[in-house]
Amino acid sequence: MGMVFAAVAVVGMAGYLGLFVALHLLPTGYHPVRHAVSDYGVGRYAGLFRWALVASSLGILALAAGLAVEPGTPTVTVLQLVFLFLIPVTRVGMLKYPTDLEGQRLTTSGRLHYVFAVAAFAFTYSAVAGITPELRTLGAWASVGDFLGVLRIVALVSLVLLVIALVPRLRRVFGLFERGFLLSTNLWFLTVAICLVRQLA
Repeated sequence: MGMVFAAVAVVGMAGYLGLFVALHLLPTGYHPVRHAVSDYGVGRYAGLFRWALVASSLGILALAAGLAVEPGTPTVTVLQLVFLFLIPVTRVGMLKYPTDLEGQRLTTSGRLHYVFAVAAFAFTYSAVAGITPELRTLGAWASVGDFLGVLRIVALVSLVLLVIALVPRLRRVFGLFERGFLLSTNLWFLTVAICLVRQLA
């Protein structure tokens, strides 16, 4: 069962990253530096954005399950698993309540989207920061321990910078730092999932 979860996690995270790249290559009309990633959820390619979030959410759920149920895999704390399981919950809220585009009047849907997005970022970084020390010296993860550590640092720096970029004068670069956070954390999830497959093979 653990191998099934691990394989689903790899497929889900790889699928998300593939769709993420596709959204940046398609003529969406959004700029990767100025616009938030959630803006893709409004407009012509909203369906692709939703599929990306679904793929990532399923991947994270499967990864959490794989780390939780398989004997012989690294032990992660209950709190860390809770963080992982809560990420997809926040994604449901993000999908149910689309964001408001920059310059539009802030709606109830937009406000709720921001709340769920903030929660998703907080849970994501908490999981990455908490689990990295547990994995980087163990089994299949030891060979990529330094890489996981670098991704955690990139995620932290990106998170700090995107919070700073909420200042009105810096909003033009918010999208850049948000993408740095999303890429680093989802690469972290994909790497951990691939190593879980290796560990169980």
